[in-house]
Amino acid sequence: MTSPSEGHILSRLQIAKHGRDRYPTAARNALKLISEATELAEAIDDDPPEPCDMVSPEIRHELADAGLTLYALADKLGLDLIEVMRELVDADTRSFT
Repeated sequence: MTSPSEGHILSRLQIAKHGRDRYPTAARNALKLISEATELAEAIDDDPPEPCDMVSPEIRHELADAGLTLYALADKLGLDLIEVMRELVDADTRSFT
């Protein structure tokens, strides 16, 4: 992995602030990611933002939780999330027009 992106650094900081990694394996972290994504979907469903509206604090919180959990999972897999997303986008030749 190259030098960690800010998302990886923030995820590691949050885990350190908690005193331990409560989801120490990739499998447990993946399950936590599903939980966080569900909470985000529920927050959006409860308060769907309009395009010009301010996004609610709850949606912001749940989006941050899901993002940090995804970065933690990438760390456990030894991957840089931005790098693998870049690889996918660069290799994607699909067109939906």
